Amino acid sequence: MRNFLCLLITLFLASSFCSAQSTDAIRTPWGKLYYHVYGKGEPVIVLSGGPGNSCLQQAEVADMLGKNYQAILLEQRGTGLSVPVPFDSTTINMQAAIEDVRLLMDHLHIPRVIVYGHSWGAMLAMNFAATYPQNVKKLVLVCPGYYKFDPEFFTTHINNLRTKMGLCEISRFDILDKKMKAHQATAADSAEYNRIIRMTYIFDKSMIDSMLKKIDVAPTNTTMQGLIIQDLNRIHYDLSKILPRYKGPMYVIGSRQDPLAFYTYELKQVYPAANLYWIQGSGHFPMFEQQKSFNTTLQRIMQL
Repeated sequence: MRNFLCLLITLFLASSFCSAQSTDAIRTPWGKLYYHVYGKGEPVIVLSGGPGNSCLQQAEVADMLGKNYQAILLEQRGTGLSVPVPFDSTTINMQAAIEDVRLLMDHLHIPRVIVYGHSWGAMLAMNFAATYPQNVKKLVLVCPGYYKFDPEFFTTHINNLRTKMGLCEISRFDILDKKMKAHQATAADSAEYNRIIRMTYIFDKSMIDSMLKKIDVAPTNTTMQGLIIQDLNRIHYDLSKILPRYKGPMYVIGSRQDPLAFYTYELKQVYPAANLYWIQGSGHFPMFEQQKSFNTTLQRIMQL
């Protein structure tokens, strides 16, 4: 019965992935690592954000890339059906996430690949490139997250979010934040908290409801998220120390109104050869908020 239910879920997800050509999984000692393939041609691995977000969030991007490439959308370990046993720090950590990308390449017999990553996915893409530089042909990063954990970065990030809130939102955010940290928040509190946070990542506030349907297309796995953040703190995460191992091209699509845009400027200092492309009138999700400009920019980068 359990296997039957898993099959039904898999089929449902496959039908939800726009025009996904196939859904498959790799057997591992901890369980199965799922992935979805769109189109044919030169392979591109697509890494979604979070950490902990459903890969469905980047399904439209994978579908678009699949028109000219073989886009491989990875269901990262700890998300979707890629549920490890045990589900703890021994199976969910940065090194494991990196090795899963390598496992995917080996499974599909791909020696070198273009890696696309959004937000946390961009962080993972850069870490993979620094670990296996000879296996990465090109990095395509969208609104990348932290390249290192630094108190100044955290403060800037939170302050940028607060500048995008009105007085009422700030008041509610502070109240809800205390509830969340005290583990006293109700489901309604959590939903309101999420809406306030998401609002700061969107330029056109009138799009909030339609954007939330795409951003939160499936529930975030907060356990996976917490374990990854815990591991990044444990290893004193600082990509600036290893990123120069990668010598290939790096293309970064940033949004001018993204509260995380300062990361991109900081990243340029770490990797001066990075090529920056900016999209106006967009927050952290340009693939949804400025889809036409984003797709045009991404297609141009892919042809370089």
